[in-house]
Amino acid sequence: MAAGYRPEQIDEVYLTHLHADHVGGIAPHGKVAFPNAIVRVSQNDLDYWLDPKSEDQAAAFLKPMFEGDRASLKPYLDSGRVRPFQPGAELSPGIRAIPTFGHTPGHTSYEVTSGPHRLLVWGDLVHVAPIQFPDPAVTVTYDSDPLAAEARRMAEFSDAARTDTWIAAAHIAFPGLGHVRATDGRFEWIPANYTTVLRP
Repeated sequence: MAAGYRPEQIDEVYLTHLHADHVGGIAPHGKVAFPNAIVRVSQNDLDYWLDPKSEDQAAAFLKPMFEGDRASLKPYLDSGRVRPFQPGAELSPGIRAIPTFGHTPGHTSYEVTSGPHRLLVWGDLVHVAPIQFPDPAVTVTYDSDPLAAEARRMAEFSDAARTDTWIAAAHIAFPGLGHVRATDGRFEWIPANYTTVLRP
C-alpha cells in the first residue's frame, strides 16, 4: 500500500521458501491477501512441506511450520492459484528462479535483470550478517542441509563480489539492499545509501 499498489493489483507472488516468516503474509488468519495473484514456489519445497511423511520425520521445532504452510497455501491451492516451478525456470521476462537449496530443500533466489542491470533476491542465504559475511561456514538450526547451505552461501557471496551484483536479502538490516565486497579472503556487506523521507 505504501508503494501505491493495492493487493488486488498483484498478479504473481514469488516465494523463496516455505518457512512461516516467508509464506505467512500471503494469507493472514487464513484470508487471502492477494485475491488475484498466482503464488509461485519451488516444486521441491512444495513437495517437502506439504508431505505428511516429512512432517513426521522433522524435528519438533519445525513441526509448526508444516501446519502454518498448509494454512497459508490452502486458499490459493483451493482456487488453483499455486503454480510450482522447477529450478532455473524463467518465471516472467527478466525473472529467473535460481536454485539455492540448503536452507530448505527447494530454497530459491530470484535473478531479476533489465538490460545490463542485475538484482539477486536471496531469501534466506544469510540470517546473521555480522557473523556469516566474515564466516560463511556458520549455519543455523533451521537449515535443512547445513553443508549445502554453507556451500551455496560461499558460492553466492563469491559471485556477488566478483560481479558487483545488487543483492536484496531478507535478514539483513534495513534497507536490505546492497553489494558484497571481498577483502583479504573475507566478505563484507555494503548497504545501499538511502534517504529517510519524513511525511507529515
